[in-house]
Amino acid sequence: MNTFRIALANIRFPATPEESITLAVQAIDQASIKGVRIICFPECFIPGYRVGKPVPPPDPEFLERAWSVIAKAAAKANLTVVLGTERFVDSALVAAVLVIDQDGSIRRAFRTRSRSTPPKRAPTHQALAAACFKPAP
Repeated sequence: MNTFRIALANIRFPATPEESITLAVQAIDQASIKGVRIICFPECFIPGYRVGKPVPPPDPEFLERAWSVIAKAAAKANLTVVLGTERFVDSALVAAVLVIDQDGSIRRAFRTRSRSTPPKRAPTHQALAAACFKPAP
C-alpha cells in the first residue's frame, strides 16, 4: 500500500499579512521534508482572519503577490496547497480557497462565503452544503 500524506497546517495567527506569507512558506517547506503531498491551511490564513484581530484593510495587490510567492513555494516543494485566503468578486471581499497544484499553477479559486453582508438568520445544513465550495466567478 502506498502512503499519501495530507497535512493540516495548525499554525498560529500571523501578526501581520507579511508574516502570513512567511508562515505559509515555512509550513510548505516543513511539509515537503516530511513527504506531504497536500497541505491545507485554515480559512483566510492569507492575510489573516478578520474576526477579533486587527488586520490591515483588504489589498488586492498584496493578495496577488502572496499567492505568487506561495505558488513558487508549492512548486519548489512539489506539493499541492489548499490555501485559505480572501479575494474580491465584483468589488466584494469574500473568503475563498485557492488550490495551487504541485507545479505552482493556480488550479481554481472557490468562494466559501460572502463577508460583505452577514446572514439575516442562521443557514440550514442543506443551505450550507449547497453554498460550500461552489466555483467562484
